[in-house]
Amino acid sequence: MRLKLLQRYITRDLIWTTLLALFLLVALFSFFTLIDQLEDTGRGKYGVFQACVYVVLSIPSMIYDLFPIAAVIGSMSVMGLLARNNELDVIYTSGVSRNRLATVLMNASFLIVLLAIVIGEMLAPYSEEMAQNLRSLSMSEQISLKTRYGFWIRDGNSYVNIRKVLPGNRIEQIYVYQFGPDGKLHNSMQAESAIYDGGKWRMQNITESVIKDEKIVNRSLQQATWDSLLSPDIINVVIVEPRFLTVAGLLNYISYLQQNSQDSRLYEQVLWSKLIKPFSILGMILLAIPLVKGNGRSVALGQRVFTGALAGILFHLCNQVSVNLGVVYQIQPAISVVAPTLFLYLLILSLMRN
Repeated sequence: MRLKLLQRYITRDLIWTTLLALFLLVALFSFFTLIDQLEDTGRGKYGVFQACVYVVLSIPSMIYDLFPIAAVIGSMSVMGLLARNNELDVIYTSGVSRNRLATVLMNASFLIVLLAIVIGEMLAPYSEEMAQNLRSLSMSEQISLKTRYGFWIRDGNSYVNIRKVLPGNRIEQIYVYQFGPDGKLHNSMQAESAIYDGGKWRMQNITESVIKDEKIVNRSLQQATWDSLLSPDIINVVIVEPRFLTVAGLLNYISYLQQNSQDSRLYEQVLWSKLIKPFSILGMILLAIPLVKGNGRSVALGQRVFTGALAGILFHLCNQVSVNLGVVYQIQPAISVVAPTLFLYLLILSLMRN
């Protein structure tokens, strides 16, 4: 019965303090993001209103990224309050061990982890895609429309539909429709793929239809150079970053890249990051147990919050360093991504034994 009361008590406080920390962090990062976006206002049709909408649509992604930091701040605050009010001493003297308290915290963190998964898989990918579409379509005068079938770009008197964009300045399923000064369609071209090399696009497996004297002449080419004003920089502004894709989307993209002998390590790293994220959040919550001791009246709550924020930031930096080292030294994505979280759990076990 006492454990059930303790479970409800800690669960309630952990959820509320984590959500409060998350709200404050998101508000702070949203402010900085807005300042950054205001620097780009005036480009094309991108104004203050569009910048504000972009920031609002980016909030779910911020929430997902900031969950581990908010979780450790929330758990440090809860444990700090228990220690300051001598409740932590009472819990330990009543027969509840550190391991049992860790189980209570794990149960309490279930809703937090579930909320992070829901936001990361169901809300953030779609809101981020909307945000990127809004920004790219507003800022670029060439990009006209982005749909589920790729995006449309105006290239002089031609309209180009590109279905797939791959790493390494490579695109696939390209459709080019060229119009004359009279506004009539003169020719259309379809290419299986194209790669940007030496300032030009080299297209492969081309089918071209030329309309001349009310006749359509078809021809096929294995390879040809596409003289276009489009550059990879223009195309890349509409690409949603891998970290904003869903797990299902990442699996499909990795499979597609591997079938086409393309490098998929970047997408594999993002996939493993998403899979390990719930365990990272849980680990950050459990970290508060060995860090907060009993008899904590002499330690201010603000210091607990600062310690939690510092721990979250250090863990984030370790993650980034490990991922970058994995790219440089070609370490397996699973190893480079999982290593910081595994080290975190080993650190928690070591501290709890002392």
